[in-house]
Amino acid sequence: MPIDLINNFNTKISQRNINWEVKGLISANGNIFTLGSDSKLIGRIFELIVTPVLNEIAADNGYKLVASDQQTVYPDFTMLRNENDTDKIAIDIKTTYRRFKRNGELKKFGYTLGSFASFMRNNTKNIMYPYDTYSKHYVIGFLYSRNDYAIEGQMVNSAALNTIPTPYRDVEFFVQEKYKIAGDKPGSGNTENMGSFGTTDINELRLGNGPFSVLGNDIFEDYWRNYPKYRENNNSYNSLDTYFNWLVEQGRANEQARTLYNQWLNR
Repeated sequence: MPIDLINNFNTKISQRNINWEVKGLISANGNIFTLGSDSKLIGRIFELIVTPVLNEIAADNGYKLVASDQQTVYPDFTMLRNENDTDKIAIDIKTTYRRFKRNGELKKFGYTLGSFASFMRNNTKNIMYPYDTYSKHYVIGFLYSRNDYAIEGQMVNSAALNTIPTPYRDVEFFVQEKYKIAGDKPGSGNTENMGSFGTTDINELRLGNGPFSVLGNDIFEDYWRNYPKYRENNNSYNSLDTYFNWLVEQGRANEQARTLYNQWLNR
């Protein structure tokens, strides 16, 4: 039985009382190099902070944690008992920052959730271990506000640490199974990455209230395995509504799933 990563992670974070805010990089002679609000760098910071937590969870449960050695290879981390384990756990770290409307309201935010045109269709493409040897796929997602006053690349003595502005603030996080937070649209218009469902409430992601949470993982995988590639001349479907129509054309009609989806839309 795979680890319940959600409860394990939330418990460990609560026990450690982690401060997510990092002000800079420290050199061997004690100088601190300040950080800007570059989203890739901030994402890497969150990844570094959670690594010892994940290592501890793995050790507590008789697993080991293996980090991806390539940025383009899924997932960021794999938990496994041994190389032949067929209940491996995939863990991806995702980050985004808050954006606001002119009236100050929070815009909907979302995350890219990995490729739908590689390992989901070719069992071993751009993935650490064969896709069919993973039984769980988790996302640890972070949401933060940027500090536009933070300036990258300044050198400050460590004695002046309190004068350095943190490049981000108001960090919130969730951990959830990927299919439960996935939406039915790509993460951006010109890539072949899945996107999460858009929301203004991070609790919706913590609870895993996306459309596939009511449809199940099998439909999630079928939907994204067959979703048209970006440059593919294929207009079979581009939403769950049109997916259900496509299933009818394929002789695989699933009216029960369509009903569940409509109930989700009207929740």
